[in-house]
Amino acid sequence: MGTLTPGRIQLYAPTDWFDLMADGADREATRARCAELVRLTYPRTAAERREQFTDALVAWHDVLYADGVLMNGIVTAPLPSSGEQAAWLVFAGVVEVPESPSDLDLGELMTAVFAEHYSAAPAYTEAYATDMGMGFGFVARPALPVAAVAGAEGVGEEPVQVGLAGALATPVGGGRGLLVVGTSLNPLQAGELAGLVAVIAGRSVFVDEAEGEGASGATG
Repeated sequence: MGTLTPGRIQLYAPTDWFDLMADGADREATRARCAELVRLTYPRTAAERREQFTDALVAWHDVLYADGVLMNGIVTAPLPSSGEQAAWLVFAGVVEVPESPSDLDLGELMTAVFAEHYSAAPAYTEAYATDMGMGFGFVARPALPVAAVAGAEGVGEEPVQVGLAGALATPVGGGRGLLVVGTSLNPLQAGELAGLVAVIAGRSVFVDEAEGEGASGATG
């Protein structure tokens, strides 16, 4: 992301979730946000232990911020369709894409990146129209090592299957795009997660590509 021209993007994202990146480079505000989340999540835990949890969240924020991540939203709520509890992480960042890409270009890019990380092609891919112009999404249920899955226990066990959904949106002229990726510990929720990811990517716009106002979120 370092070679991208700095700019701004209007992210279309939920306002009622916890977004670790909401305060950007303001570490004091980020720490206060994280401390409040920890306090609400673990009200009976000792203050010293809550402080350690907060330290870990702030450290994770710093890693993501240094890597150019614009959003890390956390969804922990019952799904309207089934009532099952969702535990999703959704990330968004700006990436380079080919100049004047086609649907095929985006599909090849997404598939190649996925295959590089998981040694397999995604289970389902689809091109779709976005407010920027073009988009491409995928759904997958890769098997990851236990050590790579937060919340999983044990060492040397069989890989754990997770739900994964991603979407890449870009203006017709290409050059840059918004990549949104979501993960779920329940692989059966990958389809519903894909709906959220596709909407975020599909409705977000770079400010210089938009006709309206109300933009927020720096890119680059």
